[in-house]
Amino acid sequence: MLRFVAGRLAATLPVMGVVAVVVFALLRLAPGDPAAILAGDAATPEQIAAIRARLGLDEPMLQQFGSWIWRLLHGDLGTSILSNQPVTRLIGERIEPTLALATTTILFAVLVAVPLGVVAAWRHGTWIDRGVMAFSVLGFSVPVFVLGYLWIFGLAMHLRLLPVQGYVSITQGFGPFIERLVLPTLTLSAIYIALIARTTRASVLDVLGEDYIRTARAKGLRESRVLSRHALRNAAVPVISVIGIGIALLISGVVVTESVFNLPGLGRLTVDAVLARDYPVIQGVILLFSGLYVLINLAIDLTYLFFDPRIRY
Repeated sequence: MLRFVAGRLAATLPVMGVVAVVVFALLRLAPGDPAAILAGDAATPEQIAAIRARLGLDEPMLQQFGSWIWRLLHGDLGTSILSNQPVTRLIGERIEPTLALATTTILFAVLVAVPLGVVAAWRHGTWIDRGVMAFSVLGFSVPVFVLGYLWIFGLAMHLRLLPVQGYVSITQGFGPFIERLVLPTLTLSAIYIALIARTTRASVLDVLGEDYIRTARAKGLRESRVLSRHALRNAAVPVISVIGIGIALLISGVVVTESVFNLPGLGRLTVDAVLARDYPVIQGVILLFSGLYVLINLAIDLTYLFFDPRIRY
């Protein structure tokens, strides 16, 4: 297994290299000039050219890429064009809200979706099953920003149960911290719950007809034990796989959700950087998200061992 982990970690290097090349090329080929944005509408061509020279944007693309890779290999993600601060510092200041939102979303989604999927499979063909499937379709259909504004209107503005926007660090109290994350978590977890619940239902439904399930019931085991110890455990591998796939949806949803709820996280930082054509920040955040996604998928692969002993690496 150690050889497998080492191989997967080594395989991340070419993956990250491809991501770096693609991101760098797409940013340079996309329309928009950060020097012109910094200079303002009233700037002269000479002023814009001076800013481009100061930022190194007038150099050949290959030279720019080589300089960026050299700094990257030394742990330097560059300096923000907009704020003139190190990208690592900006990411460090913004990573807490994003990690907090991602953690609460994953926990809430798994705790809600897995039981929903199991119950839907157990009560296959009943109104419970149809209700779960209808919720899954609705969760996939409603855009994240629309759902966010609906939660804001209903729970925050109409019922006044929760704050509308903003973020409070956990160091200032767990109550205010979690209170600010309720609406973003409900918003972001909808599509995640729909994805996991649908997959859990299908996987558990496949194993409920197996001989070992009939044997467990014939032995007089409680139905809850049959579902949790026998059905769900043997159906867990596809569920774990879809949780890993859903991380990609989570990363993309964070950008929209943080903008809707005014959370000062990496998603909001990315949006601001894109609008300002802040190349170093965009490149740094995308590389961070890509690396996290690769490592999370590695962790998902390793968890297969705990649910299916037949899997060996």
